[in-house]
Amino acid sequence: MHNDLQRVRHGYYDLWFGTNAVYERWAKAHGLNNNMLLTLYLLKEYPDDCTQHLICEKLMLPKQTVNSILAGLEAKGLVTKTVSTADKRMKLLVFTSQGAAYADELLQKMDDFEERALRTMTARQREALLEGGQAWMTALRNALDD
Repeated sequence: MHNDLQRVRHGYYDLWFGTNAVYERWAKAHGLNNNMLLTLYLLKEYPDDCTQHLICEKLMLPKQTVNSILAGLEAKGLVTKTVSTADKRMKLLVFTSQGAAYADELLQKMDDFEERALRTMTARQREALLEGGQAWMTALRNALDD
């Protein structure tokens, strides 16, 4: 039984590392790195409440790394910081009009890329991907809490 569990863990790491490598390659082909790509994704997904803290939390990146990414996006005129009306201490990150157009085009290309890949899988494989991933995440959280 131990060998089977070890095989699954090793297979999972191969999957995780391989998936990250594919996204890193895709991002590089579009002039970015994976962290920049995912930051743009989060800015688009959380248009009304995206903060540096949220990006750090979601991507599990240090504050300094996210700060560097955001500084680069600000320098390119893609992102700006605004003060939250709900909490004046909080700075919200929002796309400029140029940034929104850039992110929309880039993230549409990523959507198209992912959909091409998903179409090569059967509906059963796609559902198994989600079900297995959710089960794994739940099991990891439960193991962490034990």
